[in-house]
Amino acid sequence: MILDIIETINEWIEPFRAWLEENHSNPFLWAGLVLLGLLIFTITYNALHRD
Repeated sequence: MILDIIETINEWIEPFRAWLEENHSNPFLWAGLVLLGLLIFTITYNALHRD
């Protein structure tokens, strides 16, 4: 059961991994990923630190 889930996730990630390898030198990609990470961090931080 768990191995099936892990194999399914790996199948979904493989096309993204290949695309990322092709576009690894694009600075807009990395800027977008950093901004996405900061957005997720901000949302999570604000959700956990409410009064």
